[in-house]
Amino acid sequence: MQTKAIVTEVHDSYAIVVTERTSACDGCHKAEEGGCSVCSLMSSDRKMSARASNDIGARVGDHVAVESDTGRMLFYAALIFVLPLVLGILSWAIVATFTDSSTAQALGGFGGFLLCFLAVFLYSRSLKDRRCEIRITEILDSDARNEEEN
Repeated sequence: MQTKAIVTEVHDSYAIVVTERTSACDGCHKAEEGGCSVCSLMSSDRKMSARASNDIGARVGDHVAVESDTGRMLFYAALIFVLPLVLGILSWAIVATFTDSSTAQALGGFGGFLLCFLAVFLYSRSLKDRRCEIRITEILDSDARNEEEN
């Protein structure tokens, strides 16, 4: 998966890049008006920052192409969207084997659903500073670099 970004910080072997979330809002019929109510609820700021490996030496201000492994992104999507549903249904089924109470079954299912999100959150936090799954593949516009060198 590729997208364009701007380098905002440079560190030893990685850089912080900022990109706009576009895929969810590209086809919105209200894009010209600033977005729909879903975009407003999610966030008014469509910018997203990420840590990217910087093996090509991009500098602050460079417009770059960044790439991530599509398989890994699909794994994360499944982790966030599919696994909670599966664990919610599984925990409901486990509680249902022990009791006929629909309230207990519902609470068991909801508890499994929430427990999954807690586990994913803790997993994400444990990897936050160690992972660099996005990489800068190309410097697209180096106007900032040219101005700096002159």
